[in-house]
Amino acid sequence: MNGQTGNGNESEPTKVLLQRKVSEYSKHCIECNRCMDVCPVTKEPFSIKDLNIATQEGQSVPLNIREFTFHCMQCGKCVPVCPKGIHRDHMVRYIKYKLRGKTPWGYKRYLLIKGPNQTGSRRIIQQLFIRSKKLTNKDLACFMETIPEKKADVLFYPGCYIYSMRTMRQALRLLNHIGCCYKVLGGVTACCGAPHLLQGEFDLADECLEQLYQKIKACDPRIILTACAECFEAVEQIKKKYNMNIETLSVAQYLLRYQDKFPVKKIRGKMTVHDSCRFHARSPQGVAAREIVLFFGDLALSPNDQPSCCCSQWNHGSDPNNGLRRENYLAAVKNNAPTLVCNCLTCYEELKKTYTDVEIIDILELFEEALNTPETPEER
Repeated sequence: MNGQTGNGNESEPTKVLLQRKVSEYSKHCIECNRCMDVCPVTKEPFSIKDLNIATQEGQSVPLNIREFTFHCMQCGKCVPVCPKGIHRDHMVRYIKYKLRGKTPWGYKRYLLIKGPNQTGSRRIIQQLFIRSKKLTNKDLACFMETIPEKKADVLFYPGCYIYSMRTMRQALRLLNHIGCCYKVLGGVTACCGAPHLLQGEFDLADECLEQLYQKIKACDPRIILTACAECFEAVEQIKKKYNMNIETLSVAQYLLRYQDKFPVKKIRGKMTVHDSCRFHARSPQGVAAREIVLFFGDLALSPNDQPSCCCSQWNHGSDPNNGLRRENYLAAVKNNAPTLVCNCLTCYEELKKTYTDVEIIDILELFEEALNTPETPEER
C-alpha cells in the first residue's frame, strides 16, 4: 500500500518503496537482537544477519526464516525497541512478498473473496458469497457492495466487516440513535487492501487502495468512520497520499462526541480495554476507549505480565502457539476484570474464538446496553 511504511515517496508502488527501505535498514542494523527479544511469535534460532540477508532481493529464504515469516503477525512490537528506528515488521513483510507464491492455505483462504476486479473462479465464489449474505440478511442487503451515489457529510466505512452482521446492525442502530446523517461504503469489493498488504501481496494492496480512494472521492465526505483498525490505517494513508481534508474516526470516537444522547449510568463493573496493534493505549482511539469504559463502568488495568496482547489474527493460524498465547493473555485479564472490551473489530472477532471465562465484548456493545437497560425509578 503506497506509503504505508510512513517513509519515502508515497507515490511509489509499495514493492519498490519497501525494496529500497529494507536495503537501507540492513545497512543501519547493529544486530543488537532487541527486535527478536520482544517478538512474541514462535521462531527457530537464526542470526539477525541471516534475517537481514533474507530480506534482500535475489537472496534465498532459509526454511527456518520462512517459517518465522509466516508466523509473524505484524504486531509491530519490534519497532519501538530498535535503537536505529528500523521497521523490522516491514522487513519481514517484504520477505512475505518474496514468498507470496508459497503462502500457507490460511493466508490464501483469507484473501479468497477480498478485493475488487476478481476474475475466474474467485469472482464466482465472491459473487456466490455476496448473494447468500444478501438473501439471509435482507435488512442489510441495501448496504452490501454499494457505492454511495450522493455526497455524504459522514461516510461509514465498515469495509469487509459489513458482513459481521451483529456489529453492523449495532453500529447502524447507534448512528441512527444520535441522528447521524450518513452513507455506507462496505463489502469485500471495497476492501481497503490491508489484508493483502500484511500478507505481502503488494500489487493487490495498491490496487485496493486506489479503488477505495475513487469510491471515497465520489461521495466527498467530511468524516469517515470505521470500526476496524486496519481500515482506519488505510483511510489515513489515502488522506496523506491524495491530500484529502477528511477527519477519520473510529465509530466509538464519534459516538463519544454524542455521549449526552446516551443514559448516564454505570451498567457494568470492572472492564479491561484490549489495545490492538494499531489502536494502542496512548492513541486517540485507545484514550477514547478508556473514557467510554469509565462512562459506563470501572476501568481495570491491562495485564503487564504478558509478552503480547496481539489477537494473533494476521498470521492466519500458521503459528501453532497462537491459541496458547491468547489463553495466557485472557487468563491474565481475568485476574484484573471479568470483561475485556475490544476497541478493534478484528481483535474482537479473533478473541471471541477462544474458549475462556472472560466475557469479550465489542466497545459498541456498551452504548447499546445503555440504551437497552431499563431506567430505575430514581432515574425516571
